[in-house]
Amino acid sequence: MKIYDQAGILEASDLYFHTHSAQAEEMYFYPVCTGHYFCDNTYVVDRQSYNSFLIIYVKQGTGFVEQNGRHIPLHEGSLAFIDCYKPHLYYTKSNWEIYWVHFDGILARQYFNTATRNGIIFTPQNPYNAEHCICKIFERYHGHMKVNEVVISKIITDLLTELILCANKIVSKDNNGVVIEELMTYISENADQPLTLELLAKRASLSPYYFTRVFKKETGFTPHEYLIRVRVELAKFLLTTTDVRIKEIAYRSGFDNECSFCTSFKKATGTTPLKYRGRTAKISKNGRPAEN
Repeated sequence: MKIYDQAGILEASDLYFHTHSAQAEEMYFYPVCTGHYFCDNTYVVDRQSYNSFLIIYVKQGTGFVEQNGRHIPLHEGSLAFIDCYKPHLYYTKSNWEIYWVHFDGILARQYFNTATRNGIIFTPQNPYNAEHCICKIFERYHGHMKVNEVVISKIITDLLTELILCANKIVSKDNNGVVIEELMTYISENADQPLTLELLAKRASLSPYYFTRVFKKETGFTPHEYLIRVRVELAKFLLTTTDVRIKEIAYRSGFDNECSFCTSFKKATGTTPLKYRGRTAKISKNGRPAEN
């Protein structure tokens, strides 16, 4: 939802609330609300209490946090873990872009105490993992995805684990492989849909350039190359198992038109869709490969 009446929050900002179940309160971590804010120099939050814990990730700019008599800067790439059951203040004097999540849960206090033994500000050597987790929470609401409380609890746990590792100066294993695996599954399940580089990169919470580089490193293919491979495999299945026309198979496989489908299919297989269908039909009928 859009925010229209709070000073310092710019128009592009978004905020979402979550109503948790009784089971979540007894078993899981659960979000109270989450947002992606673009702020100007008038933005300030000064509260005595807001029954939850808060994690802020700074995407751009610099802000400040005051709690327990301490005044601490919060720079780009850093996170703050704030106990909102106590008085707290945070603000910026310039422009600030932040992702944040208010959350709670049966073990929230224990995690907070463990993670903040050395302070409430965290600057990970590899901020990607924490950024990916907090953006993933926000995107589930912003993208109107089905919110599964077990899944959300796992993501919050992953985020808290990153903060504990950072507090203990332990560099966690790079999470790129996990993220790319998730995107490969997403591509396979949605190959018939329009999948742009920008959309895929946004799901990974990465810039298109960096996403392409990471994807190529992990898979050996660019996102576009991998998408074409998946679509060709889908087309092979349809050619083998249905009598649908070639033009319809092109659209069902996610190609824009029959011409681009035939070109991509021949480049990948060395033959045309029509010849592939005829050859596989002979194999199915005779039980052996067709002769050239």
